[in-house]
Amino acid sequence: MDFLVTPTQTAGLQRLTVSTVHGCLWLQTHFPKTEWDALLNGQACFGSDCLSDLLADATAAGLTVDQTIAVES
Repeated sequence: MDFLVTPTQTAGLQRLTVSTVHGCLWLQTHFPKTEWDALLNGQACFGSDCLSDLLADATAAGLTVDQTIAVES
């Protein structure tokens, strides 16, 4: 898995964690250098719509994603 997506304590936000060098390199081509530290240290959180688009692009590029499903009650 190149990326791991987990829910956060804030409703509607999910954390993106990079787990391979391929994932790191891919993120570096999609975000400015000023964002790399947060992205590579698992501190980046995204809304569902933004994350969906980002992961669709990543999987189209051949990267793999492990996405935890959270059911809210």
